[in-house]
Amino acid sequence: MEVLNNWLSNKCSLKDINKYFFGIRDKNNNLNYKLMEREYEYLSFKYNGIIPKEILEKCSDRIGIPMDYLLNRGLCETAFFHLKLKNDKKMAKRYFRVAIKFNSAEASFGMSLLYCEENNIEKAIKYGEKSALEPPMIKLINQDKLYPNYRVHEAQYQTGHLYAKFKKDFTKCFCFYLLSAESGNIRGNYLISCMYKKGVGCEKNEEFSKKYLLKATSLVKCKC
Repeated sequence: MEVLNNWLSNKCSLKDINKYFFGIRDKNNNLNYKLMEREYEYLSFKYNGIIPKEILEKCSDRIGIPMDYLLNRGLCETAFFHLKLKNDKKMAKRYFRVAIKFNSAEASFGMSLLYCEENNIEKAIKYGEKSALEPPMIKLINQDKLYPNYRVHEAQYQTGHLYAKFKKDFTKCFCFYLLSAESGNIRGNYLISCMYKKGVGCEKNEEFSKKYLLKATSLVKCKC
C-alpha cells in the first residue's frame, strides 16, 4: 500500500480527497487500473478496507480533513473497487455497511444505488434518505472553512427522484429536491424552479421559480 500511503501522507491536497478512486491516478489524472488493483486489494485483505490510523493522522494533520471522514472515504473506495473491478456486489455492500456504521453519507448513497439496481425501492429510499439527511458540508480541523460531504447533494436529488417516480409522492419529492438545490445541485435547482412554477408538491410561486432557475443558470456558468 506504498502509493496510497505516500499520497495521503505527503502529496494529496483538499481538492483531491473527494475524487473517485483517490490516490490512484497518473499525471494526466487518469486511473491506473493495475495500481488500483494492487493497492485496494491489499487494503481490503490486509486491513479490511480500514486505512491505518497513523496514515489517517498524517493526512488529517497536514490538510485538516477529519480522520473519520478519511476513514469512510477509504472504506467506500474499497467498496467501489470490489463493485467496479471485481463485480462483487456482496463485498461492496459489506464495506458500505461498515462505513454506514461510522455515519458515511457516501456509503448510504452507494447502498441506495445498489438497491435501485436490484429494484428494491423501499431499501433504496431508506438508504437514500439516510444519506440525504447528513450535513452537506463538514468542518475542517482548526479552520473556518467547510468542505463538501461527498455525494450528499446527489443523494438528495436521487431520493427526490425515487419519491416522484415510484411513490408518486411529490411533496416528499419537492422536499428532497429542495435540499439538493440548497446544496448546489444544478438539476435540483432547475426542477425546484419547475415545481414552483407549476405548483407540483408545493404552492405555485413565480418569484421562487425565477430564483431557483437563476441559481441553476449561475451554477451551470460556474461549471463552464
